[in-house]
Amino acid sequence: MISKLINNPSRPVRVEDVARVAGVSPITVSRALSHPHKVRDETRQRVTEAVAQTGYVVNSFASSLRSGRSSVVTVFVSSLLNPYYANSMQGVIDAFENSPYHLMFSQTGYSELLEIDAVNSVLPFRPAGVVFTGVVRSEETRIALQRLGTPVMEMWGYRPDPIDMLVGFSNADGARLMGEHFGERGFRHIAYSGHATERGAERIAGFGEGLAKFGVSLELVLPMEGTRNIPDGIAAFTEIMSRLPNCDAILFGTDVLAAGALLGARKMGIEVPKQVAIAGFGDLDFAPHLVPPLTTIHVASYDLGLEAGRMLLKRLNEEPVADPVRLVPVTLQIRESTQG
Repeated sequence: MISKLINNPSRPVRVEDVARVAGVSPITVSRALSHPHKVRDETRQRVTEAVAQTGYVVNSFASSLRSGRSSVVTVFVSSLLNPYYANSMQGVIDAFENSPYHLMFSQTGYSELLEIDAVNSVLPFRPAGVVFTGVVRSEETRIALQRLGTPVMEMWGYRPDPIDMLVGFSNADGARLMGEHFGERGFRHIAYSGHATERGAERIAGFGEGLAKFGVSLELVLPMEGTRNIPDGIAAFTEIMSRLPNCDAILFGTDVLAAGALLGARKMGIEVPKQVAIAGFGDLDFAPHLVPPLTTIHVASYDLGLEAGRMLLKRLNEEPVADPVRLVPVTLQIRESTQG
């Protein structure tokens, strides 16, 4: 029987093949693989040897469809290039280490339509749990996930009525801290560049509130949607200085954009912070090591992911989650890029 399987590699090995080699029933093979503690040691050993001989591979998706249970947790990431999300995903991965669950990642992009398509393609496989690096925007998708009855974790953003659970932070509060810092420093001609929709809009609103305490308003908003890189920061700084020549302070929506702006300022011969102050958002590892060191809003992205993963794992293990909505604190990190 084994030689026939080897001579016909195009034919997948089935449970029935393993059962014949082991001399047991297909049901016993399934039980030995899914619930080994329910099978006698001798039988379990025979099945294990038969699996090794035949090269049988368990089809987790097919098993989940038959049983209604899955060991796969689907993680929807807006962009795998986003360093903040990468830090958070490492936290989720570490939370699930040594657990019986496996993480499957899918990139959705920042488009609501892409998000809907990605979710709809996975739901038929009945994942054990679902994670999003943002708040799900589509009401259609939110309703579909609620009906599924699967534990869902939303991250990074905030809304008081999550699908199931949420670990995030207040974008408005973080940007408000920066607005107050700019006001205290006496800056008057201020610009913002970064995401301007969803949580970006929350940052702009919070930033404006912080500035308003000092009688200052935001003079220019330069939207930069999607995942951006260093050249985008250079280009954004150049455009801002062209459109607002008397600009004396800029908040960028990410540290990556701010790092590009520092390079752009150097290319243009503009001194930071003497002529224009530059700040970021997120406090990535490189922020304190830039020249000058970057003022930014610290977000503990790894800890955020770790907490989200632990909460989801509790739900999967049918343990109680006392508070389904948790906000991690944000802090202002003042460095030389805004005060020299």
